[in-house]
Amino acid sequence: MGAHIVRLDKPKNDPSKGTHGWQVRVGGDRGYHSKLFSDNVHGSRGKALIAAEEYLAEYLKEHPEWAGSNQEQYPHGFDEGGPRANNKSGVRGVYRTYAYGRWDAKKERKQYYWAAHYSIDREGRRRVRRHKRFLVDEYGEEEAKRRAVEFRSMWEEAALQGVEAVKKFFAAYEDGWLE
Repeated sequence: MGAHIVRLDKPKNDPSKGTHGWQVRVGGDRGYHSKLFSDNVHGSRGKALIAAEEYLAEYLKEHPEWAGSNQEQYPHGFDEGGPRANNKSGVRGVYRTYAYGRWDAKKERKQYYWAAHYSIDREGRRRVRRHKRFLVDEYGEEEAKRRAVEFRSMWEEAALQGVEAVKKFFAAYEDGWLE
């Protein structure tokens, strides 16, 4: 798992309530530690992030066994082993799921899609949690899955070459390279 900071925005019915902040997470085979840095407590989203980054740096100094664990474990931004046991697609980082939304004016419904997960984005930011959706309604079941597998495969190939190659991959993809 390693050491990282994630954004939590879990609003209740009132957007001024709920959880809004940055969470430091450190964990793996040896245990788990987390601490939340609330926007409200620290005065703003930016100040909370700075506090979380400072805390994580200090925590890693005090616990050197965690320092660098992200880079050692996933140097290319993804697990290079095979798919996990619960993977139904047969391809690491590709999965089928759905989202609820209003795609017509009258009612909310499920929209099924195949997705390709990626952790280095088009700007070169590492350790992000993103996915590219391929809608079953738009492409059909098999074509949506094929596109998700192809996207993930090409993203992995670029990630193995580094952040600049990932940026080039996204630029080419957006220009219609895979279409």
